[in-house]
Amino acid sequence: MEDWMASREALGFPKLRDASLQKIEIRGKQLLVEAGVEEEEAALEVRLLLQESFSLNTAGYLLRKQESLCKAGIEQTEILQKLHSFYENFEKRRRRIPLAQILGRQSFYGLDFFVNEDVLIPRADTECLVDLVLEDYAELAKTEKGNSLPLRILDLCTGSGCIGISVAKHLPYQELLLVDLSEKALAVAKKNAEKHLGGNVRLLQSDLLTEVQEKRFSLLLSNPPYIVSRVIPDLEWEVSEYEPKMALDGGEDGLLFYRRIAKEAKAVLLPGARLYLEIGYDQGESVKDIFQKEGYEEVEVFPDLAGNPRVVRGIFPS
Repeated sequence: MEDWMASREALGFPKLRDASLQKIEIRGKQLLVEAGVEEEEAALEVRLLLQESFSLNTAGYLLRKQESLCKAGIEQTEILQKLHSFYENFEKRRRRIPLAQILGRQSFYGLDFFVNEDVLIPRADTECLVDLVLEDYAELAKTEKGNSLPLRILDLCTGSGCIGISVAKHLPYQELLLVDLSEKALAVAKKNAEKHLGGNVRLLQSDLLTEVQEKRFSLLLSNPPYIVSRVIPDLEWEVSEYEPKMALDGGEDGLLFYRRIAKEAKAVLLPGARLYLEIGYDQGESVKDIFQKEGYEEVEVFPDLAGNPRVVRGIFPS
């Protein structure tokens, strides 16, 4: 038997002749929990890794999970190839590499985004920012012509591009500019833009707005780094060790980028332009105060589904 198979059996996985997807899932979950993964996440993630390696959707997995792999109508060579793929990915997850990086994708606002170690993995909490933008512009489109579309959209600290691309997917836009300091992140954003928008997007490498020259944007979106520098080592292992620190580090108080955006955005926004920024759970009033002091109007804080402050919205004066 293959050496790698024997090493998996030593971890408590079933021998090939006894193996089923369910048995592998049960042992895999136990090992992930021992590695520090939350129990509910562990069960789901082992199943998703098995589905990936065996090319099964959820329904197909549920139908076949109790079958003996050796009786599933698959040649043994093919079974071994699929198992090898699973065990390789499983070991990555056991080292706490994020599942999205292992699979190379993450779902966000109904779209699949390519992700890797060069970008922050899109979170469900961020979807409430997109929700708010779409709700606002659905209402604005019904009102006076001064608020009419199409939009000129700027997505700062774009990372994977998930925010700007998701908004642009649902609203008519004249221009979408994705900006990031990281050249590697922009390569990821470009791939996602081509997939979802056909490449009708501009990308710019810039330290926030330093390379953005023209005053022309009517909508600014951003999920900037906002974690206080000193607490980054204390974040869960998947974040502190495997996600890019430049996408996390918001300086000594976590507010560095909000101060810069509030000042620098004035040079690139059209009168009446709107800003939507993701914030940390305890930063609502601080970020609101920053933008109010810089002269932005109707600055408000909006919660996520858990009731925590998550988005600050403001309007650039007309």
